[in-house]
Amino acid sequence: ASPATVSRAGMVYVDETDLGYRPYVESWLQRRGEVSKEQATLLRELCGKCLSKALALRASQCRQPVPVPDLACVVSLAQMFDAAATLENGVDAKDAQSFARMTELWFLFCLLWTVGITVDEQGRMEMDSLFREIDPQISGKGLVYDFYVDPKKKAWAPWDDKVNHAWKPSFELPFYKLFVPTVDTVRYSAVIGMLVKAKRHTLVTGESGVAKSSIIFSVLAGLDESFAWLNINFSAQTNSVRVSDTIETRLEKRTKDTFAPPGGRRLVAFIDDFNMPEKEVFGAQPPLELLRMWIEYDFWYDLKKQAPKYVKEMQLLAAMGHPGGGRTVISPRVLSCFHVLNITFPSEVTVKRIFGTLINAKLVDFDEEIKPVGEMMTAATYELYQKVCAELLPTPDKPHYVFNLRDISRVFEGVLQMDRNFYDSKDGVIRLWAHEVLRVFSDRLINEPDREAMHKIVSERLEQRFGTAWGRIFTPTGCPPFGDFMREMSGDKKAPYEEMNNPAALKKHVEDKLEDYNMEPGFSAMDLVLFRDAIDHVCRLRRVISMPRGNAMLVGVGG
Repeated sequence: ASPATVSRAGMVYVDETDLGYRPYVESWLQRRGEVSKEQATLLRELCGKCLSKALALRASQCRQPVPVPDLACVVSLAQMFDAAATLENGVDAKDAQSFARMTELWFLFCLLWTVGITVDEQGRMEMDSLFREIDPQISGKGLVYDFYVDPKKKAWAPWDDKVNHAWKPSFELPFYKLFVPTVDTVRYSAVIGMLVKAKRHTLVTGESGVAKSSIIFSVLAGLDESFAWLNINFSAQTNSVRVSDTIETRLEKRTKDTFAPPGGRRLVAFIDDFNMPEKEVFGAQPPLELLRMWIEYDFWYDLKKQAPKYVKEMQLLAAMGHPGGGRTVISPRVLSCFHVLNITFPSEVTVKRIFGTLINAKLVDFDEEIKPVGEMMTAATYELYQKVCAELLPTPDKPHYVFNLRDISRVFEGVLQMDRNFYDSKDGVIRLWAHEVLRVFSDRLINEPDREAMHKIVSERLEQRFGTAWGRIFTPTGCPPFGDFMREMSGDKKAPYEEMNNPAALKKHVEDKLEDYNMEPGFSAMDLVLFRDAIDHVCRLRRVISMPRGNAMLVGVGG
């Protein structure tokens, strides 16, 4: 407001620290008291005993990658408890023996998944200690995040009980469609599904590669026919007009100014990269402000008629990475409209289960000598990833030295291309693993010292995990290229992904392909000298673009 406006109006300043979250809690308890006075009394005691402690601990000893205001967490807690504390979930006012205990269990569960879920890995350790102090009946194994409320047992039960340990991958599917069930996928899917059915707007945050989008797509795929869903990807150039137009394509007109999904369904709009839109001159992000206005007022404006356009039966489910690297910090006003869940990097056990399940299933039909390599490979890849992240750090001249879970995934995607008819020895499989590790990690490195450091890391893993040495499995010329383009296959048969250890034959094959290209009418002929490095780069690019969803960014100096 301008000074002219201020001088003509009375001003009342309300400070968040003075008001706090207690007025909202009192209002919520009054509403709960209309349903059950006994439960409202229990909830009042629990709020006094647990809520303030959890909020204080989060503020003083925990780091939030995406800071969420206390009041927003309390609102999410109340709404999640309203959705969870039902007869189907074991909260029965007529059952005098278990009513108080089930109310306490569901309150603690909702407190954990609102106040306790916005913190990072170290913060989860602190929250775990607090919750065990509040409820000593929580099992000693794992963190409190590894447990849910079992309505039948009326007690805490491990999420691991819900994991399908008998799951086997189907290698006829593309690699990116293989979704290994783990404790993480089960618990996040269950909570997100609960929030979607409770009509609560949800925002999932986490570092790149922790499967935010994959988990959300699995939740959306599991919704019943009363739901429809829409996927929107935000970018730095996304504007508010595009957002409203995209959503309106999935709506139909109900009345003069009211729109809703067809068929009486409820539309779930999944927005990926929620914090990518560029900020305008005053610091706002127009696409996010449009959605915030709709959440608060149920409408946005028709730009042609300058009249409100009401959108009904819709809710938002969004995902975003932590701020940094082009991803912005979003407004607390927008953030307060969502139930925020922060997905942390999977534990070592979870990562090894994911990729161990895939590689062991692949090696089932291989020779007995090769089968144990699966466990070795899984452990070696995880250890190598940890070492690379610790030693090869991003700097201003190496901004692309950023590694995440997708890099481990790409290693196994390459390894899983092997065919048992062409890999009949343990050393052959180990050579393939070493090649894929070098392609995923070493090809990103820009100087010789970094490549030597990477070579040392791989050599250590070969000795410690596979019981072999670099010089034993490779010739002095180093790791040969692998590919699937040297053999001509008949019919629809796929060429094997194999070691190409004949440099002369490889050079002749690539030169023949270049000659065929230059003979094509309408194409500009390329007069290229195919030296060793050029052929290696061709093989590397061929490997990337031959994989489903394979994308490459070429980084180098001009010329």
